[in-house]
Amino acid sequence: MLRYGCVPYLNAKPLLEGLRGVVLRPPAELATLLEKQRVDAALLPSIEVLRRGLAVVPGIAIASPGPADSVRLHLRRPLDRVRTVLLDKASRSTNALARILLECRYAMRPRYVSREPADAAVTIGDASFREFGCPSLDLASEWNAWTRLPFVFALWAYDRGHPKAAAIKSELRAAKQAGRRALESIIEREHRRVGIERDRARRYLTECITYDLGAAEKRGLALFGKHARALGLLEREKALVS
Repeated sequence: MLRYGCVPYLNAKPLLEGLRGVVLRPPAELATLLEKQRVDAALLPSIEVLRRGLAVVPGIAIASPGPADSVRLHLRRPLDRVRTVLLDKASRSTNALARILLECRYAMRPRYVSREPADAAVTIGDASFREFGCPSLDLASEWNAWTRLPFVFALWAYDRGHPKAAAIKSELRAAKQAGRRALESIIEREHRRVGIERDRARRYLTECITYDLGAAEKRGLALFGKHARALGLLEREKALVS
């Protein structure tokens, strides 16, 4: 049986329908699982895929064409007064996205910290649905307003030359198709677990998050890699193989 590593968040559930052998971990831990061969493929943060030059399953991603609702920068003071930013310890791609937007779009130079106190804080995944009592920026929406491109958060990735690559791609494509067919069941099941309204879960999974890796997503991913390299977040972007 093939083994898969995946994030535990609502946005990944439509990609897991019917899969066995799934290990759920925060995105920051998945690259290590894959590197140590504890899983055959993992839903890796896009920046890790670019960094490592892994093979990816064609046509599948977790992306957002605009507001994502689950990747936020919470502002405890106005944006122009932010001097310190608390990064999310579970994140890789969204932390990089926050830095790109702050430094490249807004020409800011905040200090990034790993513990409180901070003027602003990044959150990802289901935790972002909670009320934090302060304004926030939807980071995917900010990216789209700046670039007019979707943002790609994660891709199914595996080692180049994996002996069961064909089976990996077949199983993950089938899971995506099954997720589309079972979407209403997923919404009914997951909105209670996450603690959000059914309509918000439906809007999130059908409008905020998309699951295709098409031409626009590839352009957005390439631009993300370009900015990440410029900020020193990637030493060298490696070509994707599908």
